[in-house]
Amino acid sequence: MHRAFAMSDDRTIPPTAACAPARADAVPASLRSVGEIDLAFVDRAGLVAVSRAFQSGCLRMRMPRTSGEEPCAVLINTAGGLAEGDRLIQGVTWAKGVRSAVATQAAEKVYRALDEGSQIATRLNVEQGAQAEWLPQETILFDEARLVRDTQIALAQDSSFLGVEALVLGREAMGESVTRGALRDRLRIWRGGKLIYADTLALEGDIADLMAHAAVGGRARAMAVIVHVANDAAALLEPVRGALETAQGQAGASAWNGILAVRLIAPDGEILRRDIAVTLEVMRKGRALPRVWRC
Repeated sequence: MHRAFAMSDDRTIPPTAACAPARADAVPASLRSVGEIDLAFVDRAGLVAVSRAFQSGCLRMRMPRTSGEEPCAVLINTAGGLAEGDRLIQGVTWAKGVRSAVATQAAEKVYRALDEGSQIATRLNVEQGAQAEWLPQETILFDEARLVRDTQIALAQDSSFLGVEALVLGREAMGESVTRGALRDRLRIWRGGKLIYADTLALEGDIADLMAHAAVGGRARAMAVIVHVANDAAALLEPVRGALETAQGQAGASAWNGILAVRLIAPDGEILRRDIAVTLEVMRKGRALPRVWRC
């Protein structure tokens, strides 16, 4: 059985220490949550099917039966969030010619760290002619949270990919704020075995002060990056920019070499979600977000 870190073309993805276990003396092993999922989609006579669905620990997957919507797998963290020493390991493969999406049941919550914090490792593999969508809901950091998130995506040359990663620094509606903490967020995309996109975000220490700087966040408390990789990605640039004229936060879009990238920042998570939805509606060519985003 393939596992989350052993996908078919993992030679294109260098090893990373980003998900080394937290120190053993921080929290007893019996109190940690470690979830792993390895999911694979295949095309069977024109219908999307799940050929592999390894699940362990706190991570689970469900395929809701929907009418009139494309197949969408929903990932569920039954632990209700990430605390000290918790780890999530996520692997998804889209086999040749498959078109489907993966979303999460709810926003992922990352709580105050005691020592090393928590970790999320994601490995996505999109094979020839497949059309993959990675649409998790936002990750919410609480005060003094520490998170290492590492996302590695391997695409076949003629595949397409649409993905979003969103981050919220506390829930303003709940009176929450993030003054201190740490985030190491790394995104790498390979296409045809070549690295085509690399993005790293590092926030540590007085996060509130960092985000107050105009060159960093301009006092924003929520942010997202949306990346679309496809041969015709550039054709969506102007429609996306047109949609972003209605953004309630700040946004920008650019396209190059078959990549369309959008960056969003907002004063709170609600505005960010609204701007993400407006952007993805254009990038998904009029298709609504998966139903879990609207629950």
